[in-house]
Amino acid sequence: DIFALIEIEIKAKISFQFTFTLRAAPVDISQAGLSSKTFPTSSRYEGSWGILGMSGYGKYTFPNGVTYVGEFDDGEFHGKGEMQYKDGMVLRGRWENGVMVERTLLFGDSLQYDEKDWKYCKMPDRRFAIEYECGIKPAGDSFLTAEQPTRKIPPGHYDTGDGFYDFKTKMIYKYDEEGAILRVPSLDEQNWIESNCRVNPEEPLGPRPDLYETFIPPVVQPEPLPPPAAGVNLMMNGNRTRSMYSYDQDLTSNRNAYKFP
Repeated sequence: DIFALIEIEIKAKISFQFTFTLRAAPVDISQAGLSSKTFPTSSRYEGSWGILGMSGYGKYTFPNGVTYVGEFDDGEFHGKGEMQYKDGMVLRGRWENGVMVERTLLFGDSLQYDEKDWKYCKMPDRRFAIEYECGIKPAGDSFLTAEQPTRKIPPGHYDTGDGFYDFKTKMIYKYDEEGAILRVPSLDEQNWIESNCRVNPEEPLGPRPDLYETFIPPVVQPEPLPPPAAGVNLMMNGNRTRSMYSYDQDLTSNRNAYKFP
């Protein structure tokens, strides 16, 4: 059929030209410029771009204010980066095609969480974050919280560290906006709050056998004090506000050329 042969020949020419054009005009992603875009979800991205979207190094801001600063590839988190939260908490890690495969959590008071063997505030070392920097105060003047000055808790509430929990309504309210709901904790978190957080009014604690000391005979050369709890950052006010990229020098991206507020 002559018409079928002509159609095949035309398709072959179109396919050949299209393939040839793609090969003749490659896009150098490494030379892509810095630009920003606001998405329909109100998320915003500032950084470098590739053929399939966000690629290289950039900053992605979620609608709730949480930001991801780090490496991207084909529109996904890919490489080293960190999630920065409004309360100062930072989740650092490494992503592969949008999935976190390594992580380290730093709380807003500089404490670094260890998932495997966390010895924070456990015998024989009862110090918490601020006491590593400022020392343990005498009785009556002890630090009640890492954040100073210590917040006053409304009657009938617990201090959760990010708001006040009302055990009657089972809700957590904002610190500085009375009646404004911050979030609704899960049942497990409710139980944890009521067992561990500061409350007003305070009740007598009672005996705590798990905190009893084991007395031993005196020794001439006592052993050195135990090291700080795993992960505690001693330079609380210095390193705390700096990004992981201030120390990490093995990345190949052009992050130093980009300045984000």
